[in-house]
Amino acid sequence: MEKTAIVTTTIYVPKLLSDYAKDAKVHGHDPLFVVIGDKKTPPETADFCKKLGKHSGFRVEYFSPERQNEYLRKFPALKEHLPWNSIQRRNVGVLFAYEAGCETIITIDDDNFRVTKDFIGAHNVAEERICDLVSTSTKWVNVCTLLKEKHDRIFYHRGFPLEKRLPKETWKTKRAKVRPVVNAGLWLGDPDVDAMERLYHLADPTDATLYNRRGKTNIAIAKGTWTPFNSQNTSIRRFCVPAYFLSPLIGRYDDIWASYVLKHIADHLGDSVVFGEPIVRQERNPHNYWKDLDQERHGHALTLRFVNALSMIKLKGNGYTACYSEVIDALPTAIAAQKLSDAEMNFVDGLRKGMCIWHETFAAL
Repeated sequence: MEKTAIVTTTIYVPKLLSDYAKDAKVHGHDPLFVVIGDKKTPPETADFCKKLGKHSGFRVEYFSPERQNEYLRKFPALKEHLPWNSIQRRNVGVLFAYEAGCETIITIDDDNFRVTKDFIGAHNVAEERICDLVSTSTKWVNVCTLLKEKHDRIFYHRGFPLEKRLPKETWKTKRAKVRPVVNAGLWLGDPDVDAMERLYHLADPTDATLYNRRGKTNIAIAKGTWTPFNSQNTSIRRFCVPAYFLSPLIGRYDDIWASYVLKHIADHLGDSVVFGEPIVRQERNPHNYWKDLDQERHGHALTLRFVNALSMIKLKGNGYTACYSEVIDALPTAIAAQKLSDAEMNFVDGLRKGMCIWHETFAAL
C-alpha cells in the first residue's frame, strides 16, 4: 500500500507530474498519484495519466467527471455540495487518498513546478522533528519573510488578516521537538498573495526569488500563534483529513479558513504546523484578478473575526474528528459574538454546512 499520495486538480494535461514521478523514483518513494479533472479538463489527460503510470511504475488514478460522479454515489450530500469547475473538487482526491490508506497526503496545484530534491521526503509529516518554534509579539507570523522578494517588498500570505499586517512583528524562536501534522511548502516565482496585492502591483508583480532558509530546518508555529496555509504544495497527516474541508461556498478562502480550523485543533492536541521546504516554483495559470478579488472580499473582511471566534471555542476532544465536531457545534454561538451582518452570517453558514457534510462523510466510512 502506498504511504504517500500526491493529489492535484487540473484543467490541463498535468505534464509536470512526470518530474514529480522521476524525483520520487530517484529517492525511493512509491507514491499514489491522484488527478482530479473537471468539465474543462482535456480528454487526453486520461491517456497521459495512463502512460505516466506505465512508465513510472506508480499507481496513477485519473478521475474524470464521470468517474467522480460514480465515486461520489456513496456520498450523495458531498456530491451535491461540490460544484463543477471549482478547485474544491480537490476534496474528492483527498478523500480517495484517505480511503486508499495513505498516511501522508500532499496537495499540489497544476502550476507548481518542483524545485527541492526529494520532494516527498521533504514533505514528511510522519515523524517528529527538531524545528525553530516561532512565536511573535503580535500573535501572528508572516511566513513570507522566509522568502526574498525581487523588489525587497514585505508581502503576506493570501488570507493573512489586513489588521495584523504590522511592520513591528518581532519573532521569538527556540529549538523544540515538534510533531508536525501539516507541512506547508513555500513557493518561488509568483507567490500565493491575495488579489488586492496583485492588482496594486499589476505593472511590476511581486516576485519571490529566493528561499532564505535553504539548508536549515523548517519553522514551526507556536501554540496560540496564527498564520494561514494554503492547499498547494502542502502535506497533511492522514488522521487530520476528517478535520480539513475546502468549502466551495466561501470563495478563495476555502483553504485559508480550513487551515485556521486545523491549526486551532492542532494547538489543542499539542501538534504543529510547519513551513518551509520543499519549495516549488509557481508559474501561475491565467487569472482574472478582479474576479479573484470578488471571491476574496468577504474573507478579507471576516478573517480576523473568524479566528477570534475559533479562539473562543474551548476544545475537549482527544482527536481531530472529535474536535472538528466540537468546532461545528460551537461555531454558531462563537461567531455570533463577533457581530456579523446578515450577509456575513450567511457566508459563515455556508462554510459550516460543508463542514457538517464532510464530518458526516467520514462518519459513514
